Amino acid sequence: MNYSKISQKTANYIAREIKLDNEKQEIIAFAVEILILGAVGFLLILGVGALFNVAVPAFVAAIAGGFLRKLSGGAHFNSPVKCLAFGTVVYITIGIFIKYLAQANALGINIVHYFIILIFSLILVAVYAPVDSEAKPIRSRVLRKRLKLASIVFVIAVMLFVMFIDIKIIQLSVVLGVFYQSLTLLPVFNH
Repeated sequence: MNYSKISQKTANYIAREIKLDNEKQEIIAFAVEILILGAVGFLLILGVGALFNVAVPAFVAAIAGGFLRKLSGGAHFNSPVKCLAFGTVVYITIGIFIKYLAQANALGINIVHYFIILIFSLILVAVYAPVDSEAKPIRSRVLRKRLKLASIVFVIAVMLFVMFIDIKIIQLSVVLGVFYQSLTLLPVFNH
């Protein structure tokens, strides 16, 4: 059974139980589908990350990037499966890169480097967020402004987080997750 059938059956059940109309049932189906895809994505990242011994940095980067993505939007694939596969590859690659830096003792990267990367991310977010798609256009100006502001606040919160947490691998994972997601806002990836 695929995720669309599962989300539709779940929505049908919930709608029947609490007597919802078809419009609300579709909203529930969409929400369930998003939850399923998100869970599968994170499980893929954890599973493949474990194979390469990079589950923690890949997962942390995916969480940071995923939170920003919910607010900022970004590049879209034409199918959720392609998105999951590409996201898994990217976050595992980020995890491997972090592992390499740790093994090469190159974690002499300091807070200044993190802030340079995050300021660049903040500029990208301030200029381009939110990015919508043909499938999910953002029509409301108010929502567009709120998403931009929330995206900016999130990157600033990440800057504060990075200042106060003293675990270099976590710092770098969060920074690279946000950096990757901010790159997906560039117009070259959104046509």
